[in-house]
Amino acid sequence: MGLQFDSKFDWLKNLRVQIALLTLVGWAIALSVDRTYVESYRNESDQIFTQQGMMQMVRNRGQNAALIILSIFETCLFGVGLAFFVAVGFRVFKIKNSMLRKRMIWCWCTISFFCMEWWPHSTTHFLILTTGHDPLRDYITMETTFHWTITFCSVVLGYFQYDLIKLMYEVAMMRSKMKEGREVDPLKQEWYKNFNYHGLVIGVIFFAIAVPVAFHYQPLEPTYVAYQKFFFVTFHLVNSAVLALGFTFAYIALRTILLLPPSPGKKVSIFSSIAITFLFVIQYPHPFFHTNTELKMNNTVAIDFGVHIPIVLATGILAFYQFRMLELATDEKSSLSVAAQMRRKSNSGGASSQGASNAGSSMKSAENNSGSFGASSIEESTSKNSSATDNNPIEMKKIGADDVTIDIHG
Repeated sequence: MGLQFDSKFDWLKNLRVQIALLTLVGWAIALSVDRTYVESYRNESDQIFTQQGMMQMVRNRGQNAALIILSIFETCLFGVGLAFFVAVGFRVFKIKNSMLRKRMIWCWCTISFFCMEWWPHSTTHFLILTTGHDPLRDYITMETTFHWTITFCSVVLGYFQYDLIKLMYEVAMMRSKMKEGREVDPLKQEWYKNFNYHGLVIGVIFFAIAVPVAFHYQPLEPTYVAYQKFFFVTFHLVNSAVLALGFTFAYIALRTILLLPPSPGKKVSIFSSIAITFLFVIQYPHPFFHTNTELKMNNTVAIDFGVHIPIVLATGILAFYQFRMLELATDEKSSLSVAAQMRRKSNSGGASSQGASNAGSSMKSAENNSGSFGASSIEESTSKNSSATDNNPIEMKKIGADDVTIDIHG
């Protein structure tokens, strides 16, 4: 599975060790390129700005030191993304559970790109000013190349995160229904108790507010040509929709998580949901900082540390917690993995009360097992999930509340 090593190097098979080592290699390569090749372009930009009399864009000693710190930070994140892409890539396609495998592949691609893109992203913000092109053309290039791609990544991770929370939610609601002897799921009761509808209303309100505000701070100028007008209209609508989606996600995720029983999986959901919400919301004011601040190196550094660094930190936190959530999802002893199997069998129309009982037993043992939410590894799950999904299939049938045989009260 993955890379093969002699027995004395078995420790190198550990996924986290591989990620750590590959991170150091990627970091060293990226930082050396940044401090040599990329730095030569920064020096050239200083000369161009000096010749044009734009001394406010020429780096002084303090600003240069700040940019070096930023480069160290961003090239380290680049190394993390590269390591995640390579190390997890050897395992992701071998996950047996098809539903979890598809989501893991999306998460693997998204987190890898999210981490690796920040170094070239931040560097391009600085160097694109020296191209001599129309500033508006450069701005549109940056938005479509970098900002919209990270927005797409946020949406993908938001969906992935919500789906995993929903898996745990389905199990929690099944428990509560059997305990209370009645339907307790708000999503299956009167419409005014359905928090998905509440979230939709919240999204519509924020979208209605965000659109006119966006056009106020970035209005359509008479000098814009057709493609520029099309871009800004589309840009404002998309950014406003993402802001609305962020608040909708925050509300629905919060309402869902509050209904979950205490567990490490719940804690992971909280932290990763906060990071996703921040990445949604920050994308709305992000472009305004670039277009509504005076062209000065002080402002460039301030945006890097005041906007980009928080996004980078949120990305790193999200990458860690999403990876932990994936570890839980691919551990066949965890209730999350059992829930995924239950959903797969339910969707396929399987019917077996004995299988349902087995599902409950598996869930109960998962909750009582101290390692069920512990530090599992994906390489272990690729071998375990085959037995979990093939040798012990979980099948369910539709039964009344009085006939429930699933033992999941643990």
